[in-house]
Amino acid sequence: MRVLSAVAPMVLLVQWMDGHAIWVLLVLLLAAACMLHWRAQGRAAWLWQDRSADFRPGGGRLLAAAGLAAAVLAMLVVGVQQSQSIQPPQGLMALDLKLQRAVSAGLPPVLQPLVQCWTTLGDLRVMGLLSLAVGLWLLWRRQSLQLLGWVVAVAGTGLWVRCIKAAMQRARPLGGLVHEAGFSFPSGHSAGAAAVFGMLAWLAARRMPPRWRAWVFATAVLLALSTGLSRVLLSVHYASDVLAGLCLGLVWTALVLWVTDRVEHGGGALRSPQAEAQLPLR
Repeated sequence: MRVLSAVAPMVLLVQWMDGHAIWVLLVLLLAAACMLHWRAQGRAAWLWQDRSADFRPGGGRLLAAAGLAAAVLAMLVVGVQQSQSIQPPQGLMALDLKLQRAVSAGLPPVLQPLVQCWTTLGDLRVMGLLSLAVGLWLLWRRQSLQLLGWVVAVAGTGLWVRCIKAAMQRARPLGGLVHEAGFSFPSGHSAGAAAVFGMLAWLAARRMPPRWRAWVFATAVLLALSTGLSRVLLSVHYASDVLAGLCLGLVWTALVLWVTDRVEHGGGALRSPQAEAQLPLR
């Protein structure tokens, strides 16, 4: 009961954030920019207690992954724009419809409740509650550079999703097994899962022995892919929506991790005032 009473206010807060998502995301990104400015000016030194770790993501691999995902995302945007207004459906839209029919028809009714439960992993309220909990934990630990990366990755992904949805205005598939409002492209569940689970894997890898890191990232990939697949199984997104969402989350998260690594290990004036005294986490 105590746990439920402690979680209830956070749930109410996340529900409020859900109804004011655009403004919340903009405020979070503005707050992150202010914190980065404070870091550059050497202010609020008590916040900057980040400790370095022996784990560093490869900068070249991050940029390569971001470039490849951005190219795929761009092709999907062009494909959707060219095909969604053509009747009868052709190109990417025709392929999406075929995949939707095949995948949704192959889902046994007995598994539908399980898929509906699984897809809540990418729900904005679940992701919001998880993001809030991780952010508060990082703030409590005074790991402010990691907090900055977390906020910018998660909030930035959400803002990109809403901007692209408003620009594309793609209608959702007909006959979805659950009710979803809003536009279809890209999948916000998929983009959020890629960003949140990717960042969680990075945070966990910094604190784990090397032998566990591959499993951590493999688990993050599996969670993101399965969350995206659930959206197609439930016929609330086309396959291209899910692929675009995963690519968007990957692009933005990889860029955020690249910048965060540069700031931590070679950011000049942006480096923490305590950088020389930092010790690896055990």
